[in-house]
Amino acid sequence: MQRIKIPKLPIYLFYIVVFVFFNQNRYYKFSFFYNMSTSYLSTIAEYNEKFGFEGVNPLINVVDFNETVQLKNETLSFGFYIIKLKNKYCGDIAYGHTHYDYTDGSIFCIAPGQEITIDLKEYEKPSSVCLLFHPNLIHGTELGMHILDRFPFFSYNSNEALYISEEEKQFFMESMNRIRQEIKQEATTHNKNLLRLNIELLLEYLLRLYDRQFESRSPLNKEATNKFQQQLHEYYIHQEDKEIVLPTVEHFANLSGYSAKYFSELVKKDTGKSAQDLITSYVLDVAVKKLQQQNSSIKEVAYELGFQYPQHFTRFFSKQMGCSPKEYKNKF
Repeated sequence: MQRIKIPKLPIYLFYIVVFVFFNQNRYYKFSFFYNMSTSYLSTIAEYNEKFGFEGVNPLINVVDFNETVQLKNETLSFGFYIIKLKNKYCGDIAYGHTHYDYTDGSIFCIAPGQEITIDLKEYEKPSSVCLLFHPNLIHGTELGMHILDRFPFFSYNSNEALYISEEEKQFFMESMNRIRQEIKQEATTHNKNLLRLNIELLLEYLLRLYDRQFESRSPLNKEATNKFQQQLHEYYIHQEDKEIVLPTVEHFANLSGYSAKYFSELVKKDTGKSAQDLITSYVLDVAVKKLQQQNSSIKEVAYELGFQYPQHFTRFFSKQMGCSPKEYKNKF
């Protein structure tokens, strides 16, 4: 009988296999095998089970954390939307990579796939009400297709909650109660439509608060915009010792501690132009000045601006100026 040859494992793989086998029931945070740092709740049923809530409809629920067990500090990620009203301060929340400005009478919103890290004070129990709804509830609807575009307060890394007055809090709670009552009704087409309409009404109301908050924070927004414009005009100066890349909205948003979407809206409300438009104008202005220099080739200008390929620069310049870089340079 022919013997089957078993290939020998490299010695380092042998030790890894042994290590995993003998430690498989212990919680090591080795991302090489599995990232144990974040708990992912993909369904509302999993959320209900984890926090001790009852659920009637698998696609939506309204929960009150005054009625739940003591929470623990952890990082969570979800497969559904969450709108949460915070009634009292009992600890900090880090949303994405940004600390949340999170006080009494404030609302924050989470979209599927985003992370929150809970850091509660010892022996404190949260006082909050949450609306949870799964993307499948609004799938195929106008709301489902454009929810993140229409309602920017779902933006990841947005570093502040929506602040509300007692009167606004009352409206929020009335909305929660209407949705809670509708959840108890028989699951029909009318029931699903009414749930969607109530969610959309609440989101539109929150959008008004979001816009108002922008207006009330105008001085701070102005400061952030001025800082952005200064950083933009110094961008290529600070790139001299690095690999040059094109400036992006994400780059300046990170410097300011905002999400790209929140930052873009902030800049547009203050200047009338989007952050991307201002970046494009700046890059074009630098390109024009460089092309006016006789000793600069088009290829050199493209690389100095951060374009990966000269043809990309040619396409960009032609679109903005109506002529190619070569045609423009020949004028001088």
